Amino acid sequence: MSSRKCPFHARVSETEDQLVQSLGDKLHHCSTEVLKNRPTFRVGISGGSLVQLLTRALISRKIDTTNWKFFFCDERYVPDDDAESTFNAYRTEMNAKLPNIVESQLIKADTALSLDACACDYAARIIDEFGSSCPIFDLLLLGMGPDGHTCSLFPGRSEFQIHAEQLVIPIRDSPKPPPERITFTLTLINNANDVVFVVTGASKADVVKSVFIDGDRSFPSACVEPTHGKLTLIIDRAAAAKILSQKCGC
Repeated sequence: MSSRKCPFHARVSETEDQLVQSLGDKLHHCSTEVLKNRPTFRVGISGGSLVQLLTRALISRKIDTTNWKFFFCDERYVPDDDAESTFNAYRTEMNAKLPNIVESQLIKADTALSLDACACDYAARIIDEFGSSCPIFDLLLLGMGPDGHTCSLFPGRSEFQIHAEQLVIPIRDSPKPPPERITFTLTLINNANDVVFVVTGASKADVVKSVFIDGDRSFPSACVEPTHGKLTLIIDRAAAAKILSQKCGC
């Protein structure tokens, strides 16, 4: 039985193709429901393996993204054309495989500003896009590292504790290069209507149990507990190995 305060639903996939299908189904359901009532579907996206997985899911499900806007849950503080840039990774992947998504749909941070100004400016852009000082994302897609980090919120760092008045904060000493980044805070993450972790690989099996079953809040990922939204774990069998026997909604 999970000791997490926030319940979650887990979708376990046997293959990567099944995981992509599960992600596509979630994207289609969420966007369809939102666009019944509002003109724009707003989704926060993360880097790493999610770049290819999200692209594949959108293609396989043939999802119409005309009325979507994509935001970045965190970003490396590098130029837009740098190989480390998450924006650049998505722009390159989408230009090649999803040409109907135009660059203006990617709401990015201005890394030409100073690091502090970059974080403040991105928070202001998000507020402007939502027309609210308390933005509620329709969906956030998060990854999780073997150390339990998510976005650029790392364990053992004060940054991952809730910043009640801040939506985006600068990071100066990330344990993963590059050291300087900006990231959504837990305040913004936990205000979303839907939060989905996409986790793959046997190297994450232990931390998946610690985060989703034990609720060990020394891991930033365990502090992702949407206050009025849903939490979903889309995971492959290797990463789910140590939670499959638990009553976690699998």
